[in-house]
Amino acid sequence: MSAGLSLTGLTVSYGPRTVLNELSVDLTPGRVHGLIGPNGAGKSTLVKAVLGLIAYEGSVTVSGRSLASMNPRQRARHLAYLAQETSSPADFTGRQLVEMGRYARQSRFAAMSSADERAVDAALRVTGADAWAQRPVAGTSGGERQLTGLARALAQEAPVLVLDEPISALDMSHEMAVLCLLHPWLDEDPANRLVVVVLHDLSLAARFCDDLILLTPGRHGAVIAAHGTPDDVLTVDLLRAAYGIDVDVRRSPVTDSLSVTAL
Repeated sequence: MSAGLSLTGLTVSYGPRTVLNELSVDLTPGRVHGLIGPNGAGKSTLVKAVLGLIAYEGSVTVSGRSLASMNPRQRARHLAYLAQETSSPADFTGRQLVEMGRYARQSRFAAMSSADERAVDAALRVTGADAWAQRPVAGTSGGERQLTGLARALAQEAPVLVLDEPISALDMSHEMAVLCLLHPWLDEDPANRLVVVVLHDLSLAARFCDDLILLTPGRHGAVIAAHGTPDDVLTVDLLRAAYGIDVDVRRSPVTDSLSVTAL
């Protein structure tokens, strides 16, 4: 079953104010899809709609199924989510937090199965969070907590991974630790996995994303101003129109990806 994610005529309104206006886009498996745009463009609102957390008009389809037809447990089998910051009950260890990612795969009140244990072990190992898995989450650093949160999302074994500004509060080493995990995870099953990630750093978006969706605010709600490869989207003209400033865009000789500098 393909993990494609499709939005058709997606509109979100808060009272009389339209926040997202008729967004339509098809996101294919095997790719990291970056969501970029200025503050207030509705990126987090779009994430909430895709996760089924807020009301919307139009349709969201995941793996060929309508999101509106799914209950919360079914949604969790299709979509895993990492927020800007990972929180947990104060006395939870890292492992206990990651085990929470298995709830959608378990019968109600069931104990952890051997399959659950394997999924948790694998998620802890691939993120490196096994190094502090027995410690209380409250006693770990912000970067360690975020990697533990990513492990919880991976333990869900959902085909679509959605990350909303996952590196906004991290230092450079933990930024790389999170972003460098995305493509290896995809490559394990490229026909059935995709990533949607909200990023503010356009140079990192160019480096780690295969496609970019540029959201811009409008009089009648945010619209998709551009969708394509980083080379297609990160142009001086498009970025000037979206952010209202001049930018310098050039290819880095080190990463061979575009680097964007505000002027």
